[in-house]
Amino acid sequence: MSSAALPTRAHASSAVNHGVNFLRVLNSEFIKFRTLMSTKLLVIATLVAIVGVGVLSALVRWSVVRQLTEGLGPGGQKLTAQQAVQSFPPGQGFDLYNLPNAGLNIGILVLGSLAVLFIASEFATGMIRSTMNAAPDRLSTFVAKAVVLVLVSYILSVLGGALSFLFSAPMFTGMGLTLDWGTDGVLYSLLTGGLYVAGVALIGLSLGTLLKNSAGGITILVSIMFVLPFAGSFLAFAPGEFWKYVPQYLPSEAAGRFLSIGHADGILDPWQGGLIFLGYVVLFLVPALVVLKKRDV
Repeated sequence: MSSAALPTRAHASSAVNHGVNFLRVLNSEFIKFRTLMSTKLLVIATLVAIVGVGVLSALVRWSVVRQLTEGLGPGGQKLTAQQAVQSFPPGQGFDLYNLPNAGLNIGILVLGSLAVLFIASEFATGMIRSTMNAAPDRLSTFVAKAVVLVLVSYILSVLGGALSFLFSAPMFTGMGLTLDWGTDGVLYSLLTGGLYVAGVALIGLSLGTLLKNSAGGITILVSIMFVLPFAGSFLAFAPGEFWKYVPQYLPSEAAGRFLSIGHADGILDPWQGGLIFLGYVVLFLVPALVVLKKRDV
């Protein structure tokens, strides 16, 4: 009798140990993400918005360059298209190689907010208890959600950036400005733009975990990425040289520099901007992991 019961207990133990693994948790999170029709529509709408805003931004740049080449600028002097582009300081948002990222702020806003909702909505509905019971270690669930968000954010941002560039680059051909995938900085800005949005998605997921509240998490995320840079711009009016360099260390400004190429005096180098932005991601990520592991759900 006892010998017959041993295989049964061993089988039960095996089921407990091997019934849940990370791949199954990851698959579960992918199912949650893709089965909601609202999420699918939101992703499609975000892609369209990224491309649309990117093309409109390129049109604005094209209009400015055309005015300068026709002598309609403030100085009234006609410039070549190349001179017109170079008349703007580096890192001021007029670099044509950065056209793939012209509509990136839409992706940051929508996908960052979606990341907050991806976990905060489970806390609000109580579904998080079932999720954590299925994966008791908890961290595997967070990592699985992070993988889903990073993949979706990166792919969507790169695809949107590539389409924006394909639609925008021909505008400048008639001016003698040749822009293609071989142009210095184009591929770099495209690929790093995806990393930027993926990083914001991780910050959003962390805020959703820490606050367990969708509205609060989205509000703080928007404040960090959009309101804080606006407030930081007023530091340029503060007395002393120190304050005018402070805004570039804010998350969005540092990440924006990460998307750029080359060195410019007085501003961060791209690799420095990337490290600072990565530091902000870790700053939110680590407390979220600690809190999720120790706090009651």
